Amino acid sequence: MKEVFLSLGTNLGDREVNLLRALVELLKLGPLERSSWYETEPIDMPGSPLFLNGVVRLWTDCALWQLFDSVQEIEKKLGRVRHDGVEKEPRTIDIDILFYGDEVFSAPGLIVPHPRLAARAFVLVPLAELAPELRHPILGMTVQEMLNGISLKGVRKWNNG
Repeated sequence: MKEVFLSLGTNLGDREVNLLRALVELLKLGPLERSSWYETEPIDMPGSPLFLNGVVRLWTDCALWQLFDSVQEIEKKLGRVRHDGVEKEPRTIDIDILFYGDEVFSAPGLIVPHPRLAARAFVLVPLAELAPELRHPILGMTVQEMLNGISLKGVRKWNNG
């Protein structure tokens, strides 16, 4: 089984329910564990509602593209609507592949490890809960080392979950 890490985020509707529904769907792909949930300020989305974010460690037999397709289907099933040319908009659920084992992969629409994870506190804080010593295969840094190098402003542990 491949160990993968996924980030989950939502800022529309009942955010906790959205995340829990995503977990139920992801469990169909293999066993998992999740981080705490974190409430975070939207980045480059003025006036947008706050996000609820977390990270999942998933063990799966899915090949990378199969996992990508499955994640896209889960997003669609949970009401994610994508508008062409619009990357930053409110969403019911967003699931990104952060790491797929220690593999490095790049194709249109899919880059692994996720290209912006090292600069995102809303990803690194929950990821550090699950795997602080996980080493980025390109940067050579651990999750904790990446986390130590960025601001944690706007990321708060959510106490309702």
